[in-house]
Amino acid sequence: MRENQRRSLRNGAKFLILAAATAFSVSLLMKNRLPDNSLIIESCGKEPAQTDANLPGPFDVARKGVTYTVTPVFNYDLWGMIVSDHSASSFLDISHKRWNDYLNTKDICVVWGKNVESGVYKNMKFHNRDFTCFYYYPDQETGRLFDENCLSNNHLLPADSIVGGKIQSARKGDQIHLKGWLVSYGIKDTPFRRMTSTTRSDRGNGACETIFVTDFEIARKANGDWQMMNRISLGLMVVCLAALFLL
Repeated sequence: MRENQRRSLRNGAKFLILAAATAFSVSLLMKNRLPDNSLIIESCGKEPAQTDANLPGPFDVARKGVTYTVTPVFNYDLWGMIVSDHSASSFLDISHKRWNDYLNTKDICVVWGKNVESGVYKNMKFHNRDFTCFYYYPDQETGRLFDENCLSNNHLLPADSIVGGKIQSARKGDQIHLKGWLVSYGIKDTPFRRMTSTTRSDRGNGACETIFVTDFEIARKANGDWQMMNRISLGLMVVCLAALFLL
C-alpha cells in the first residue's frame, strides 16, 4: 500500500474516531433519561396487587451449585417504571458473592401511581447500591409531591434463565410488568433467611420487596435509539483504533 493511501486511511480513521467519540459522549448522557410522564402507560398508574390465594408451599432452587429454600408469602403483580437498578454481577457489588447469594440477580427501584402521574420523578435523583435504593429531591415542594408509598426497591429472583435474561435487559426508564411471589429465602438447611416486605408503607432495613419472578415484561422501552447509538459508537471507536494500529 502506498504511503499516500495509508495516510488517507489514517486520516479517515481519525475522523471516524472523533465522530464516534462525540456520538458516544452524547448517547451516554441521553440513554438513561427518565421519560416524560406523558409517555407513561396507563397500567403504571395502579397499585401493586398482593393476594394470598393458592400459594405454593416452600420449594428448593439451585444456582451455581448452591441450593436455596424459597417460601412464598404472597402472590405479587407489579406495574411501574424503573428509576434505578443494580446488578448483582456488577464489579461494585461486594455482598452477593460473599454471602453465596446467586439467586438474587438484580434489584430494581420502581415508581408507580401518583409518582408517575405527577411526573415528580423528573425532578429527583435515584441511586442503587447492593440492596438499597436511595432517592433525593431538591426542595420541599418536590418532597410534598413525592409519595413514598409509590416507590419500592425490589430484590428479583428469576425463576429461570429466560426470565433472568429479560430482567437483566431492563434499564432505567423502562416501564415493566412482573408477576411472581413475595418470598423469604435462604441457603437450604441453614438458619439465615432473607425476608420480604409485605407493605409499601414501611421504611428502612427490611422494607424491600423480595420477589421470585415467574413472568417479566418490558412494556415500554426507554431511550432505545440512544442505547443503540451508544453501543454502535463504542464498537466503531474500537474498530477504528484497531485500524489505526494496523496502519
